[in-house]
Amino acid sequence: MTTHAHARHSTRHPGRHPGRPSKRQLIIETAERLFAEHGYDATSTARIAAEAGIPSGLVFYHFATKLDLLLAVVQERPAPSEVLRSAARGRTVRRRLRAMVAAMAEELENDRAARIIVFREAQGRPEIASRAAELFAEATDTIADVLAGADDVVADRDRVRTAAELVVSRVFLDTVALGQADTAVKRHAAMIDLIAESLTGGVRARD
Repeated sequence: MTTHAHARHSTRHPGRHPGRPSKRQLIIETAERLFAEHGYDATSTARIAAEAGIPSGLVFYHFATKLDLLLAVVQERPAPSEVLRSAARGRTVRRRLRAMVAAMAEELENDRAARIIVFREAQGRPEIASRAAELFAEATDTIADVLAGADDVVADRDRVRTAAELVVSRVFLDTVALGQADTAVKRHAAMIDLIAESLTGGVRARD
């Protein structure tokens, strides 16, 4: 993990500050690790407390139920829109796509434990499935908006959104399900070129 990636990783949750985390934050971080490693159902609050080195009752001081703790783990993440918009500074579709694919893959890898939890626990848990859908929609909307604003785009909004859905699906699958983030842009070069050609009509604008 790069220094830049590690810096982002250490500020994933709102309210986290350098140094020792708060007890609430420590509980969230410990639960995130254990939920990702063993699953939500197989992880007791007693084990979370023991691994965090705190009294077991402190978990329920901060979270009314174990499900509330799970929701905190998956909800208190950086907004995909912030990550994607800050990365996409080029003027062309191709340049913006490359930047957003790299940024999305890096963020998913840095936040890998939480994404695994979302991917796994969305099955049968409406609250988590709803959050997963929100994250997917936000990332898709942001990518579509950024691509629509490129200098060389000529496609209509529906095609741009379809392209954005493809990007989010492929990068999420490769990074979370297959664990391949470090070579995202290289592996997705053909997809990036295909989308760029489709959205620009083959026209190459100066970046």
